[in-house]
Amino acid sequence: MYIVPSSTAYNISRRLANILSCNVSNVIRKRFPDNEMYLKIIEDLKGQDVIVIGNTRSDSDIIEYLLLLDAVKEEEPQSITAVIPFFGYARQHMRYNNGEPVSSKVFTEAINIYADKIISVELHDEQTLTYSKVPFINLKIIDPVYKYFLNKNIDYVISPDDGGYERAKTIASKLDLPAYYINKKRIDSKTVKMELPEVDYSNKNILLTDDIISTGGTIVRATKLLKENNANKIYACAIHGVFALNSNEKIEKYVDELIVTDTIETKYSNITISNELAQAFRNKVKI
Repeated sequence: MYIVPSSTAYNISRRLANILSCNVSNVIRKRFPDNEMYLKIIEDLKGQDVIVIGNTRSDSDIIEYLLLLDAVKEEEPQSITAVIPFFGYARQHMRYNNGEPVSSKVFTEAINIYADKIISVELHDEQTLTYSKVPFINLKIIDPVYKYFLNKNIDYVISPDDGGYERAKTIASKLDLPAYYINKKRIDSKTVKMELPEVDYSNKNILLTDDIISTGGTIVRATKLLKENNANKIYACAIHGVFALNSNEKIEKYVDELIVTDTIETKYSNITISNELAQAFRNKVKI
């Protein structure tokens, strides 16, 4: 078995390779004078089971990932599993207005041309799964998160909105703690009001958990509210740390610790999902 990593997935590829006792393929990358991308896989993959790991956060990431898939396919492997820890362009998982594309469908169908199976992590919306003709697994990341916080003396697990409440409840149940969510009310097109649940926050340690941190606005507002209610320590944790517009620098000013997983590798990636990926390859995850 070989793992072929994109340039966004070196660290997680090596961690997974160590668990599965397989090899990580070398890939030559360069740019032509007109800035078009060139890559070449060094190892002979004919007849091998191949895992292609990479994120699709940016347009460039998508081009690289599709080129890698094609390069692997041309080597006539036994099988190809596409692993996309952070599935970008999943926000547009349906058509909201006339004239719009369904971007998650476009990319899923493109991967179907090459892959025998797709594995992603905490998709923005599971409707994306329905666009695939090959088995598509969406991994939920719970155990590594709750284990990280076992010795942090957390009092409450809180979701910054009702959409992430199920995740908060699941993590809280493993920590034997109560879970809550912050109620968000839209006042007008520019104003959103956030209301904390009515519990005592004085000197409490709070775990704010979400699936993704992008601009960080929701986390910052939630943290301010908690501080105003005399909360002690606040930990902000998400599966995907996108940190658009360098929002991590803003968040750091308000929280005691910022933690994300290694779906996107950052200096805050203190939680790895490699064991969950390995379990998927050991047939412990149902399709």
